[in-house]
Amino acid sequence: MKIIKQPHENTIETLWASKNKNQNGEAFMSVKKSRDYYVYAERAGKDSIAFVLYDRDTQKYGLIKESKPPLDGEGYRAYLVTAFGGSIDMNVSAKEICQVETEEEAGYEVPLEKITFLGETFVSTQMSQMCKLFVVDVTSIAKSKIAEWEKSETLKPNEVRLIWMSKKEVMENMDWKSVFIVGQMESMGIV
Repeated sequence: MKIIKQPHENTIETLWASKNKNQNGEAFMSVKKSRDYYVYAERAGKDSIAFVLYDRDTQKYGLIKESKPPLDGEGYRAYLVTAFGGSIDMNVSAKEICQVETEEEAGYEVPLEKITFLGETFVSTQMSQMCKLFVVDVTSIAKSKIAEWEKSETLKPNEVRLIWMSKKEVMENMDWKSVFIVGQMESMGIV
């Protein structure tokens, strides 16, 4: 995706900002208005990363089953099986953030050379956020850490949140980030 910047007068007004701040002191979420009519959300760190794990031996993709509070209903929690993700809110490269998130969210310690950047895309026209997409090759790498989700107090016995899927299952799951990542891997000749 290429963003074309053209000179034009524009003012951006903050309509609301959360009280919660990120480690850099920015509001975690804010709602802004541009061009006197266009309302959008902006998150702290602004941009993000998304990634899937890939095991060449099994030809499977690792995704995470995560609770998504906006989808919850009365008396139940909603979960999606989706690409892993994280905010670009540290003073390191997006690839290094992907490396940290792989360890935290999946429990794999992976060298940077096993992480491939696939491109970036706009998250939504209602969010001022770009998402940098990666694939993390975990072929022949054993899971060596306890992932954050494994420490959860709400985790039920034998519940697994690292879900391994075939390409067909990823496509049928319809999570746009993982579908985009798998498509880019194919387009770039990675699989």
